[in-house]
Formats: sequence, structure tokens, C-alpha cells
Amino acid sequence: MVIANSTQILIDTNKRTVIKRVGIIDSDENETVMIDPRALAHALNANNLPYYAGNTVYSGFANSAFTISRVIMAVDAEVGHVQLKWQGTTSQTIIAMGVGTLDSNPQYQLPTISNNAVGPTGNVTIKTVGTTANAAYTVIIELHKDNRFYSAGQFQDPAAFNYGDYAIHP
Repeated sequence: MVIANSTQILIDTNKRTVIKRVGIIDSDENETVMIDPRALAHALNANNLPYYAGNTVYSGFANSAFTISRVIMAVDAEVGHVQLKWQGTTSQTIIAMGVGTLDSNPQYQLPTISNNAVGPTGNVTIKTVGTTANAAYTVIIELHKDNRFYSAGQFQDPAAFNYGDYAIHP
């Protein structure tokens, strides 16, 4: 059971998103959705218009809307471990961490993490295992958006982006 948790969007531009989640819990969380790519700023529907609930999205959106470029995590001694997962019919673990702190990419030396879930939804979930009363964690995730699925202005000013009729072809 969750005592208190919050998810806060720190930065959400057309290219990058940074999200912070803090959880204070007394039993395990079981794959709670932390990030829904359709809810991020500048998400597009299948017609290159702003996404809103009920719209359809492009094929490929669920497995490549964004990549994860950095994860910073702190887990206290009351949590066995925390897992971040790409949600799908077969979810895949992005990163798992026991007690302590982690910065997956302090000097941008590690590659970005792409979605490899089978039957992906595009969502990132959080799961805790071995939690006892008053456990706590903090997770900060940095995402880089794919502009096939998020507007960077290419539809409002296609000439500035060499997009559509203005595309440069050899």
C-alpha cells in the first residue's frame, strides 16, 4: 500500500523530459505506470496533430516514442529493490537497483536505453520488491523524445526543418 507518492515533471520540452518520482510505501508497488508517452508535451496523433485521449497514435509509437538517457535513483534500506520496466505483454526490465544510490550516466558514457518489451505499450512502470513499512525511494529519469512522435515545430514550419515538400533529396 502506498502511504504517499508523487510524480513531478521537471522539464517537458519538444525534445527532452525529466521526471521525478518519490515514493513512501509500506508494501510493494506492482508495476505502477510512471510514464505514459501520450501524456507528455507535444505528443502527436496518427494525423500529426496534438494527441488527446481517444486519438490513435502511429504504429511504432509504443516502442520508440522516446529513449531513456539517464536514471538517478536512491533507495532506502526498507526496500529490497526497485525495478523500472518497459510495459508490454512481456515487460522488460530497464534497470533494477537495491539499497543505495545510482546515477546511470553521470558523464554520458552509457548508451541510451530503447524499449525492448514484447507487445509494448510505451509506458514505463515502477515495481518494488521486498518492501517493509515506511520504505522510500526517489527516481529521476531523463527521456529523449523521437520527433516522429512529438512536434518540434516541423508541421508548423516545414521549410525550417527541411520537412515534407521542403525535404532535401539527393
